[in-house]
Amino acid sequence: MDGRLFYDFMGLFIALFCVFGPWLLSIIATMIYQPRKRKVLLERESAAAVTGDSLTTLSKPFGGREIREFRVMTASVVMSPSWVQLWIGGIISLFGGQINVFTKIVDWARREAKQRLREQVAEAGFDHVINLRIETTVMSTTRGGKDRTSGVEILVYGTAIKY
Repeated sequence: MDGRLFYDFMGLFIALFCVFGPWLLSIIATMIYQPRKRKVLLERESAAAVTGDSLTTLSKPFGGREIREFRVMTASVVMSPSWVQLWIGGIISLFGGQINVFTKIVDWARREAKQRLREQVAEAGFDHVINLRIETTVMSTTRGGKDRTSGVEILVYGTAIKY
């Protein structure tokens, strides 16, 4: 009898874990993992800001200095909201208005892509990036005739220049 009770308990535990486990992991990712990653990004951005921002949308560099070398450089990031964020966003979309959960994800992705470009440019020895452009691609899956957003790709690119 005790052995059967153990197997019943384990079966119930496994069933509950299969149902609630992904949601629990999603909540942990939303509440712990994502804020830590955003904090690390902020630290990287702050360290880069000490020397001034090397990214600009201007088509020509400042000061008329002679450009010795240039190259097109790109960086990208793909991010997706967690299940909890998708669920919250779905509820908010019923009422309309700004969906802050999605805004935060897209902002984080944009900032991460730009920071990756800054780091690549500095690593390659370039001084600035001019003519910066940002492209956004929404990735979605279709199920049952409905499109469901599964993520967003942010691509940043520009001309890296060396004086």
